[in-house]
Amino acid sequence: MFKQVTEALLTGQFICPTAFADAFDYLAKAENFTKVDAFLAQLERELCVLEGEEIYYAAYAQIDSTNRSQIKEAFSEIRSQLRPVVEWMDMVMTATGQDMPIRARDEIRLHKLLNMIEQEPSLCEQMNRLTQTGLFKTNKTAITDQLGWILQKLEQCGYLVKPNPQGALYIVTGKMNYLHQIIAFLNDAEDLELDQQTAGRDESPQQELFS
Repeated sequence: MFKQVTEALLTGQFICPTAFADAFDYLAKAENFTKVDAFLAQLERELCVLEGEEIYYAAYAQIDSTNRSQIKEAFSEIRSQLRPVVEWMDMVMTATGQDMPIRARDEIRLHKLLNMIEQEPSLCEQMNRLTQTGLFKTNKTAITDQLGWILQKLEQCGYLVKPNPQGALYIVTGKMNYLHQIIAFLNDAEDLELDQQTAGRDESPQQELFS
């Protein structure tokens, strides 16, 4: 298990109970955590736990000329996914009537979500816009195909897992919680405080981030 865990961490995976149950159980044991952390230290990495979450990941112990470009590339990849993923979360919140964006361990049932979207023309329009550019860009025009495509892309990016490859149930992974923390970081770093941007406006927090 040590080999599988370290390889997953070094390729940028987020170890959580949903996406990597066995690896998570392995790291939950103090002696295994220490062993993996010691190995990563030899590569100038460290084993981190997402604050307040059951999520492990590897980070560079320090930033210097030898790793600056890799860190920038990794962060740029995550940041390029922010707008489309946040807009998708906003659409799910609207469709389901939830007050909070989806987080790790939440379930997404394709057919149930599809029915909710199809009943609301504005959500169908939002789906069309979402699949015209960026991460979710596709030539598919049917709402069923568009939603299936989006869920497939989210799975490929590590935000969702599909317990049964033949099924229609998706489960949100810990990487989504990491994205929430990146959003919070960007809000602070770029002075995009939501309460300042939304005075007098009635929009969801996810939309406001990119207004």
